[in-house]
Amino acid sequence: MISDASFKSLDETSRYQAARQLLRMKVLSGELGHGDQLQPELDLCRDTNLSRTTVRKAIADLVAEGLLVRYRGRGTFVSIRRSSVQKKQLALVVCRHAHVAGAHDLLVRGARQAADRLGYQLIVADSRNEEDAALRHAINLNERKVAGTIVVPPQTESPHSTIERVLRALTRAGQRIVVADDLSMDDKVPSVSSQNEESMLTITRHLVARGHRRIAFLTSGRTEAVRERENGFRRAMQEAGLAVPPECFLEVGSRDPARQGLQEVDVFMAMREPPQAVVCLHDLIALNFMRRAEERGWRVPHDVAVTGFDDLPEASRAHPPLTTMHQPLKSIGARAVELLVRQLRGEPLETPHERLPCRLMVRRSCGAEPSPLLSLSHP
Repeated sequence: MISDASFKSLDETSRYQAARQLLRMKVLSGELGHGDQLQPELDLCRDTNLSRTTVRKAIADLVAEGLLVRYRGRGTFVSIRRSSVQKKQLALVVCRHAHVAGAHDLLVRGARQAADRLGYQLIVADSRNEEDAALRHAINLNERKVAGTIVVPPQTESPHSTIERVLRALTRAGQRIVVADDLSMDDKVPSVSSQNEESMLTITRHLVARGHRRIAFLTSGRTEAVRERENGFRRAMQEAGLAVPPECFLEVGSRDPARQGLQEVDVFMAMREPPQAVVCLHDLIALNFMRRAEERGWRVPHDVAVTGFDDLPEASRAHPPLTTMHQPLKSIGARAVELLVRQLRGEPLETPHERLPCRLMVRRSCGAEPSPLLSLSHP
């Protein structure tokens, strides 16, 4: 509710502008959802200390903007109207790092290609893995009246809370939504991701089969996709009868992807019994780890085996080349766009939650000679 105290100190024009903006933000933030009824004009007049004429002018402005609609005898309702151009606009909220090429760059590329092929414009918004930034983007996309948004959950301190607030703001504004590169926590929201748990199970089994027994895991963030990969690692260790000591299951100390995995080399090397192999949540951690290990004289794979997850272009060019799981990132981005467009066209989704398979890429960082079949580059 609009507070009396916020307006009494302002002149009539300023109060009108503030009331208009506050009502507008209630709509764009999802506090008032599509189809909700606005409180009666007399209540707005009382709460804002404005005349009925001024309140009606503020409402009329929002009606003209396409955010509200008025029905004689019934009241005013939230009704976000989109032009034919806006109905062809999609968005992708994702975290991309300015100086580090990562998995989400490939996902964006696949999404752009699919949007172009289907005749849609794609707007990319960078969440920077910050809750405030992600919410600001949701409000901005509602303001631009895009038809639908793909959301890659940011790795904030409270990712579940963040994604719930972002999805609520978008859906309450009448947008269609797809969650990409993670699980959807809401059965009504379609999602597309990799088979994270099964894939991490496979790569850990590969290390066990090579004779490694003391295997560490480097993780980061608390999204559902991260939890799936952690579960896959623990399942493989449990089925092999291998313990995972607390000191061998670490969350990287930095949120900067350019530094993740660096200080952890020092931590492991300081142990009385360092790990024989290290499974990394994703390739950037693994590549940083290998670079730091080389600086410290800890040889990969002779002293420690290392694996990643994603199969970034840098993985096959690393020294030694990185054993990893090829994640179909471009396909995830493309499929997310396709699911979004199908919703916009009113077409049913046979499988609302899709999980795409990954592929083990065996290279020298795990101590194995690469298999010509397994190391083929994915298109």
